[in-house]
Amino acid sequence: MPPPYLLLPLVAAVLYALGSIVVKRALKEGVTMDQSFHLTNLALGLLFFPLVFLERNGIDWSQTAKPLLTGAAFFFANWLTFAALRRGDVSFVTPLMGTKVVFVALGVVLLTGTTPSLPLWIAAVLTTVGIFVMGLADLRGGRHIAFTAVVTLSSALLFGLFDVLVSWWAADFGELAFLAIGMGTVPLFSFALWFLQGRPALTMTKTRAKWTGWGAVLIALQAVFMGLGLSFFDDATGVNVVYASRGLWTIVLLVVLGRFFGNSERHDTGRGFLWRVLGTILLTIAILIAVVDRTAATSG
Repeated sequence: MPPPYLLLPLVAAVLYALGSIVVKRALKEGVTMDQSFHLTNLALGLLFFPLVFLERNGIDWSQTAKPLLTGAAFFFANWLTFAALRRGDVSFVTPLMGTKVVFVALGVVLLTGTTPSLPLWIAAVLTTVGIFVMGLADLRGGRHIAFTAVVTLSSALLFGLFDVLVSWWAADFGELAFLAIGMGTVPLFSFALWFLQGRPALTMTKTRAKWTGWGAVLIALQAVFMGLGLSFFDDATGVNVVYASRGLWTIVLLVVLGRFFGNSERHDTGRGFLWRVLGTILLTIAILIAVVDRTAATSG
């Protein structure tokens, strides 16, 4: 049996895929990137901060700078993600975010001095290959996606740093308190940016508020599942390989529910969508390798 904790990133992957589609729908309805971004950050803070009251271990307040730095990494990574979603297709951006698993594998080596197993390295590389296969038609078709690709990869790099820092620092500080304080600072960063932007209006119509609200809750909830998986289990690379299935779930949800969400990427991308399906097959193989490796490690 696979280790039960891998269910956390699996649930997070499904929630993220659904949340990104809902956010894209909100943007299509006329919601601005700033509105969706700031309200999502507020949802993150509201869902994470109560965790501090569930902490049962001692909290090392002398290391408070660590969760604050981690929260800053998440904030900037999240801003880049929203910038990418505003310009690019969900079926391109979300799978490309899966490159985070490689950044995490490298970060684990550089920051903690531990080396992921060979199967996990193979899974990480295969994940990256699958992701780029998904975007092959876009690149070959001459689309102007360089901006979207660079922004998405930058976001993946920062999210990878966030994941490694949580896995590295949370246990010594107090796992739940670390997540609560780190993510609790995200809406504070967001408020500061909102003020510097000239306090743009956050009010919107009922329809726009519905899509924005659901997108914010789904994105925040998946972050809770990922945070718990990273902070309580010393397996940042394995957790992220399973989490990379969000690209697969995005494709599945677009096929099954695309019309309901008013998303026509499946038809608009033409042959490119087939390349994205092929990429999901490679991605699934990588996930299976990671699950088998984690199963062997926990049973050995």
